[in-house]
Amino acid sequence: MAEWATSAGMLPDDVDDLVLATYEALANVADHAYPQGPGEAWVEAGLAPPDEVVVVVSDRGRWRPPPADPGLRGRGMTLIAALTERVAVQRGDAGTSVVMHWRV
Repeated sequence: MAEWATSAGMLPDDVDDLVLATYEALANVADHAYPQGPGEAWVEAGLAPPDEVVVVVSDRGRWRPPPADPGLRGRGMTLIAALTERVAVQRGDAGTSVVMHWRV
């Protein structure tokens, strides 16, 4: 991801943010999407006109609302929101996607 983001024209600090946010979204898939066992995750990255990088992390799991008290954990989406220009979570019967945007 870092090599691709650099080649897309992102600044080093933004590359670090992209890598960490992508990792965190993937960790959320591993921790939350498939409580019954293994599952799959997909990462798509691309450029959107005129000057945005978009990374989408998707799964086929079920969205579960965060607990009222996450204890020492449960700050992944807050971290992702702080690292991105804009983030949206798309939930549906077919799974969940986290769509993250950065300016180039």
